[in-house]
Amino acid sequence: MFGKKKPEKTNLEIIDLNEDSALSSDKDPKVLIEFKDVCKKYSQGEHDFYALKDANLTINEGEMVVILGPSGAGKSTLLNLLGGMDSASSGHIMFDGEDLTTYSDNQLTKYRAQNVGVVFQFYNLIPTLTAYENVALMKDIKDDTADPLEALASVGLADHAHQFPSQMSGGEQQRTSIARALAKNPRLLLCDEPTGALDTDTGKEVLKLLQDMSREKNRTVVMVTHNSFFADIADTVIRVKNGGIQSVVHNDTPKDASEVSW
Repeated sequence: MFGKKKPEKTNLEIIDLNEDSALSSDKDPKVLIEFKDVCKKYSQGEHDFYALKDANLTINEGEMVVILGPSGAGKSTLLNLLGGMDSASSGHIMFDGEDLTTYSDNQLTKYRAQNVGVVFQFYNLIPTLTAYENVALMKDIKDDTADPLEALASVGLADHAHQFPSQMSGGEQQRTSIARALAKNPRLLLCDEPTGALDTDTGKEVLKLLQDMSREKNRTVVMVTHNSFFADIADTVIRVKNGGIQSVVHNDTPKDASEVSW
């Protein structure tokens, strides 16, 4: 009797351990971006000025990240380094295990084209092109882009495809710019004050759209803002001050974007 029960118990314990390991593996987030002692230095005569100094941070794939800080704190520098639009003076910037600080200009161009989408505060749409044509421009940058109509439909603008920017509201123009960024199928979506030119209600719609991209599409969304209320919707909040990272806080229970007021 006891001899029969012993192997059954052993087998059960082995199965449970394997299952626990698999569950743990599924839950472990994948690190997409790492900053390791990153500095961005400018020289002014005999003096050095640090726009960013000794920055260390980790961003996981699929996270929604909000970077907060006053003007001149280093937010834009951080965003530009993330997007490969600027180069670090020292330190290492890792993207999916690759060190961007070792990349040539051509490699950085390819990195931006393949992996990075950018949403600007003032939309940056070409006024003489329709919404469809503005989104279709991404085909000139990357081969495997999404269909422009599908990209516009994903932001609720399928019926506005043939309208020019002047025929659209600010919120519709911003959603068009998001559709343009998403058409590249980027792994990293960078947003520079994406609600800065919008009223509160329209801003909520844009925030909700960006949050859904993170939650439902597993896009890594990094948003720069001076608005501290936006910290409530983020998975991770990075505060910068005087060119340094003041704190990195992870939020286990982010609010839905529709709940934010400012």
